[in-house]
Amino acid sequence: MPSAVPRLAVPAVFDGTKGWTRPAQRKGNIALAPLAGLVITATQAKDGYVLTAQDLGTGAVRWSTTPWWPFDSVRHELPQPEIVTTGGKEYIALSISGTPGEDPLTNGKPTVRIAVYPADASGSTVLPTRTIDIPAQETGDPLPAAHGGSLLVSFGEHQAVTAIDVATGKVTPYTSDEIRKAPDQNLCRGCSNGTPVGVTPRGPLVQGGGGHFWVPGAWYDSSHVPPGAYVTGGGDLAQLTAVGDLVIAGWPTRNEGREETGQRVWAVHDASTGTVKASVTCETAVSSPGGTRPEGVHPVLSPNQRYLVDGVLAFDLSTGKGHCASGTTDKEAVFTAIDSDGTAYGHTGAGDAAIPVSLSIPTQTITLLPPDTKVPTVILKDQAVYLGGDGGAYSVVVYPRR
Repeated sequence: MPSAVPRLAVPAVFDGTKGWTRPAQRKGNIALAPLAGLVITATQAKDGYVLTAQDLGTGAVRWSTTPWWPFDSVRHELPQPEIVTTGGKEYIALSISGTPGEDPLTNGKPTVRIAVYPADASGSTVLPTRTIDIPAQETGDPLPAAHGGSLLVSFGEHQAVTAIDVATGKVTPYTSDEIRKAPDQNLCRGCSNGTPVGVTPRGPLVQGGGGHFWVPGAWYDSSHVPPGAYVTGGGDLAQLTAVGDLVIAGWPTRNEGREETGQRVWAVHDASTGTVKASVTCETAVSSPGGTRPEGVHPVLSPNQRYLVDGVLAFDLSTGKGHCASGTTDKEAVFTAIDSDGTAYGHTGAGDAAIPVSLSIPTQTITLLPPDTKVPTVILKDQAVYLGGDGGAYSVVVYPRR
């Protein structure tokens, strides 16, 4: 049963006297399945790895799995559950690497094995709907991670990246030649140096030389330049990140050219088409969405998918407008959580000097919060979720809306 909820100072729209928690003493790797309304925890039992799905609203266990241990993992560590959303459904994937079939007389082949579970499962002995084996070059190769509706992993002989469809089990390897295939080679001299950074419904998202990016055979960045951005010349984009079906790119401005510092036009692109959905120009030098403290900052969508925050950047994907919180206050504001009404939560300053603040994206107004306010790790439709770190009193705590 869930334990008594700790009394954290939560934003006013949430009730800090109600909710549920999982104590830190109950070790496990945690992931959230927001569509299904679940907290997923991976733990290790004596005879294998076990997933437990708890209801986000109550903490009650909805389902759990039979222990899964197909072979010894060379990593000797608990796998992280990956949440993959495709076709409007969520799946949980567990991956381990090893050399199945190896014995004192026989060498096994380096393999990554993936177990896939549906988020809408039920019962206490849930089995994988499918397992998928991917041949690897080395047992220490990266494990698959969720990107844009698929699992994506870079390994394997003569291939740059492999995409795994968890709903069907289809495995699609992309060779280095396919990764380099920009829609117009004449426009991209650095396309031979492409690196996959995500996957879209139309193929891998590739970051190339010269600051260019593309989806092979589908679209190319020079056809989707945001207003005020600069597309010709050498140099690099400030950063390229993907979240869901979106890509965030930091373009140099026409005034600055392709320099590593200086003004940037930050744009949100549709990952399938390259179309610009929203953009904003930062008047000061912002080489990373995390500003001067990028560690732990990553793009986050609101529960209704309308708003997006990424450190100093905030976007309304409905109006196409953005806000840059670098240079708008004396102390840089970095936002890490976003609600469906466009209220973003974050901090100015860092460490002991960090001050909690909120930003109304519709009005572009930044407000100081009570100094003891704790910013949620994730805001969902009906809850604020806090994930604890090592040495904390909880591993997860969930508070409802008032």
